[in-house]
Amino acid sequence: MSTIPKTPEEILATSVMDPEFEAAWKARGSPSGTMPTDVATLKRMVDDSLPGLQCCLVASRPSDITETEHAVPLSTGFSSRVLVVSHTTITTHQQKPPPSPVIILFHGGIHVLGHPEFDVPLARQLALTHNVTVILPSTRKAPKHPFPATIEDAWALLQTIARDATTTSPERTILPPNADPAAGFIVGGTSAGANVADVVAHLARDTNLTPLLTGAFLACGAFIDPGHVPQRYRAHYLSREQNRSAPVADEDFMRAFREAAVARADATSPLWAPFVQQPNRLDDDGIIAAGHKGMPRTYFQVCGMDVNRDDGLIYERVLREECGLPTRLDLYSGFPHCWWDMYPELEASKKRMEHTMAGFAWLLSGE
Repeated sequence: MSTIPKTPEEILATSVMDPEFEAAWKARGSPSGTMPTDVATLKRMVDDSLPGLQCCLVASRPSDITETEHAVPLSTGFSSRVLVVSHTTITTHQQKPPPSPVIILFHGGIHVLGHPEFDVPLARQLALTHNVTVILPSTRKAPKHPFPATIEDAWALLQTIARDATTTSPERTILPPNADPAAGFIVGGTSAGANVADVVAHLARDTNLTPLLTGAFLACGAFIDPGHVPQRYRAHYLSREQNRSAPVADEDFMRAFREAAVARADATSPLWAPFVQQPNRLDDDGIIAAGHKGMPRTYFQVCGMDVNRDDGLIYERVLREECGLPTRLDLYSGFPHCWWDMYPELEASKKRMEHTMAGFAWLLSGE
């Protein structure tokens, strides 16, 4: 974890590879750019790996974790496969289980790949550490269902969970009886999941969703379309070029899947690039007067060698300095995009999980 850089020079310095990661990267013998950029090939690889992943997750499930699976029909016509992960609470007739905050996590995968199982390990740790109920949904994916299908499904899912949360427990269809958004109602995700979470958080604010969201978790997300960076932030928007050949997910890899997801989309749409929600409406002092105000407290995770690095750094600064919103940011200098998935054995990966638990504690605390 590093302090937040402020100058272009400080931002650029966060891309110097960390020695621990460099040793692991060299030992794997996988140079940058070896991930397939063919959408169909990688999609097939990920889908084929799902049964094995599911078997591993069943075998490793802690005894005090309860996991259920639901087919949730959405207003979009899509039936979302939803995993619900919660702490197994033992109670007596005299004692009700404590209220459990509700967290919805949208998985990564560049709007093209992925399954709810991606986030089960994180959901289990959150349930054990913070007694939360974690919702892991599926959505339609590109290229078969291009933008904004994923966003439409995610928004419909959030509204469905909100309705279920306000229903008396015997009639609930998804949430366990003690799930209580009054104790905390958070959306989040990693990579593309962070993008989705941020978009639906804006929609929730704009429509006065009840219950209100209380927090957002945004890890390694892209929030600014590279072709439409506002002039006032361009001097600090450096990571697309600086990290274009970074390990794990370089710019060519990300662009190939980004183009598959939004082939015919308006890249300036706030449903694709949430930063557009910050309109160029300035008051007499040159301060933006609307946009992201009213958003929930937000916890960011940013990687120094990530092409998405400056999306997170700029967005966090806008929320904190221009909108006066509470934010928290953990910056991992010298590490690439979501490195912890490929290298869970690294000490930095273990530290990152500790930071994540602390970040959610901050989101849930309201302090």
